[in-house]
Amino acid sequence: MGQIIKAEKILVRAPNWVGDVVMATPAFRCIRENFSDAHITLLIKKNLRCILDGSPWFDEIVELKPKIRQSKKGVFSLLKVFSCNIKESSGLIKKLRRGEYDLGFLFPNSFSSAFMMWAGGVKKRIGYKRDARSFLLTDGIERLNEAGKFRPTYMADYYLKLCAQPGCRTGSKKLELFVSGECEAMADELLRKYNIYRKPFILINPGASYGSSKCWTAERFAKTADLLSEYSGCKIVLVCGPGEAELANDIEGFAKKSLASLSKESVTLDVLKALVKKCSLLVTVDSGPRHLAVALKRPVVVLMGPTDPRYTESEYEIGKVIREDVECSPCHIKTCPTDHRCMKMILPEKVVQACMDYI
Repeated sequence: MGQIIKAEKILVRAPNWVGDVVMATPAFRCIRENFSDAHITLLIKKNLRCILDGSPWFDEIVELKPKIRQSKKGVFSLLKVFSCNIKESSGLIKKLRRGEYDLGFLFPNSFSSAFMMWAGGVKKRIGYKRDARSFLLTDGIERLNEAGKFRPTYMADYYLKLCAQPGCRTGSKKLELFVSGECEAMADELLRKYNIYRKPFILINPGASYGSSKCWTAERFAKTADLLSEYSGCKIVLVCGPGEAELANDIEGFAKKSLASLSKESVTLDVLKALVKKCSLLVTVDSGPRHLAVALKRPVVVLMGPTDPRYTESEYEIGKVIREDVECSPCHIKTCPTDHRCMKMILPEKVVQACMDYI
């Protein structure tokens, strides 16, 4: 390994998904450990910021505002949306230029993230050679290949390779998150409201913002909740993300035993961290909350269908991944074009059996 480069001001562009942000925490920690005296700025989507609340790795956090979407049809509406987004981007580029960053780490693979860092005047830009953006990078990294295709790699390792490029010494690969006392108190208040305070509970998270291909049916989640309530003696708590209240209501409707549904509560990601930390077990699909459990050292049973397990396999995960071997998986398609057999073949009884090993 060569000598680490010198940098006084560093810009880190965070990943765009909950699970990826969590799996990037070893790399975030690595950057801070190797550049202990540098001023490190994190650029992250506004809705993801609270995942990293309490972390000691950044001196400054700049929020990326969500892009304005076209709500009305027509050319004038399209032009208005385009103009607003251009104005927002140009404002951020000016802010980055004023920052005069020596070094930038690009965690997303997108062209737009590389363009933003290039336009922002970051002198040394490290990222993977993806999406025709190589010319925007000063230090492009080739992704590992096998048989002419990208080789699936655990995302924590994938991100740590960015750190190795400028000579960083990489340490622990453990995921790490922090939960504030305030958020723990908010979680306690929620649990108290549903008469679960100081009682063992199993947290079920059925949704996935990635797409419907990762999801299981409401009927099967309901049966799983019923069986777990009967066999484990734990309370069952149902938590969903934004826009998933209908799924939670369907599960409640199919369930024969009582469960506490937090679908009507405003459970932000920082409060979700506290709930995961307090639960006896998390049952979820292959989505962001799974990685919260890994980082917070809580047992998790994962229902996996269309995704390749090699992207998310961690030696530090406590629990089990349930995945049926079907010929069309992994496909990484957001909406199944056929019969969704990869998820339909997973039975509630098998999920409950796996859960009982960790309660």
